[in-house]
Amino acid sequence: MKEPNRERKNDIKYKLQLNDEQKEAKRLIRENQIVVITGRAGCGKSLVSAQCALDFLFKKECDKVFVTRATIEVGNSMGFLPGALEDKFNPYLEAFMENLIKCHEKLKVEELVAEKKILAYPVQFIRGKTVDDLLIVEEAQNLSKAEMLAILTRLGKTGKIIINGDNEQTDISTHGMNGLSYAIELSKKLEEVKWIKLKENHRSDLVGKILELEYGK
Repeated sequence: MKEPNRERKNDIKYKLQLNDEQKEAKRLIRENQIVVITGRAGCGKSLVSAQCALDFLFKKECDKVFVTRATIEVGNSMGFLPGALEDKFNPYLEAFMENLIKCHEKLKVEELVAEKKILAYPVQFIRGKTVDDLLIVEEAQNLSKAEMLAILTRLGKTGKIIINGDNEQTDISTHGMNGLSYAIELSKKLEEVKWIKLKENHRSDLVGKILELEYGK
């Protein structure tokens, strides 16, 4: 990450404002290299990450934002999708793109993607990189502990990693600890790794009621 562009004197104006707990998550991301964000569906984990990504790019604090997630969802693997790597992985970026567009103008977001300022990669490709910019790990509950360790040890001196997940939404069976649980455990042992749990639901109240019936409060 780089020092912010001093020419930009005012905060960026976003279409959607964060609530207090989301602002706290954003503060933690700004001040730390590794931040774990958990919470139920609809709490805004990806929304916070999307706004941070735009912040860092617009203020020229990073050159690129990488988004990764497990290539297995509900029993299917990326291998079932046709086309080249970029075509295969684009569906995995769509949900994150929706959050970017909630925050800012669609044309500007599409421009950042076209200029390859925002890139989506499978976990296997991230494991071969050094993260000197911003890496956002989505659906971390679907990663194994080994995959999470491989990702975290890619962190460069100037990089940041945001880990998003919800252990109530896991699509894989892990023997022992999954990647999200491992990252949470690290936050309890290492002061430099921060963990925040978002609690407020931003979808229909009915979503909250369904989740309470399924998992309890």
